[in-house]
Amino acid sequence: MRKLLAFCALALMAGYVQAQVTAGKMMIGGNVGYSTQTSESVYGESKHKTFNANQQFGYFVVDNLAVGLETNFSQIKSNFDYLDAIDTDAKNTNTTIAPFVRYYMFTSNAKFAFNAEAAVGFGVAKFRGTNDDEFKTNIFTARLSPGFSYFLSDKWALDLQLSGISYSSSDQRTDADAGNGKTSSFMFGVSSLNPYLGFRHFIGK
Repeated sequence: MRKLLAFCALALMAGYVQAQVTAGKMMIGGNVGYSTQTSESVYGESKHKTFNANQQFGYFVVDNLAVGLETNFSQIKSNFDYLDAIDTDAKNTNTTIAPFVRYYMFTSNAKFAFNAEAAVGFGVAKFRGTNDDEFKTNIFTARLSPGFSYFLSDKWALDLQLSGISYSSSDQRTDADAGNGKTSSFMFGVSSLNPYLGFRHFIGK
């Protein structure tokens, strides 16, 4: 009898939690991440501090699948100390808006789910050097990131999101004589799996 009651309670809990990601529900939330990196070479040392934050609003078009819009902000502060003679600072700031898709896949634990998220963004990047010289570029980003969600209650979930696979490109116009400066980067593997911690709030009956 006790086992039967425990099984029924677990089944009700599973349905209760998963009901928060059914069609017609809304989701708001975001992630925050911070990392540091130090690199050394024969020429000296460079240090980089990275801060990332995003905000999301999503709507569940079908069970477990949400589509929506997010804003992203990232900033990288760098210091270069080369040959004990050159000590400079630089700052890169990126701001993008991106449509996204997120899918939840629940496990045998009623409160725990894997998720996968894809987004494509457009925005502006700013670079400022030691002499306060600044230039702007248009940027394009795309990413596919896995994650884990733990449902704290019927309305809140805690997220641990990984960077996963990402691509970014920028198109810089410096001046009329210099022409365009185009760059791109692709990240995949362990080095790109920087974790982001965040919350999601679910709205709807």
